[in-house]
Amino acid sequence: MSGNGKGNPLRALALASSISVEIAAATVAGFWGGRWLDAKLNTAPWLMLAGLLLGMAGGMWGVYHTLESFRQKDKE
Repeated sequence: MSGNGKGNPLRALALASSISVEIAAATVAGFWGGRWLDAKLNTAPWLMLAGLLLGMAGGMWGVYHTLESFRQKDKE
């Protein structure tokens, strides 16, 4: 193995777990935030659906930044 950590299985595991946690956390946060707003504003299910979609988009944005960070470290 090279000294920079490329090909390290622990690094791959860290990346995979980071991605899965980012997607799950953002999606769940958007879902619950939308449900809470729906309950307050009596708009069910529209804000829950909007929150779910925004949460998923936020999760993908976070994954993009995580992958870019790992890619930059691989270049070094």
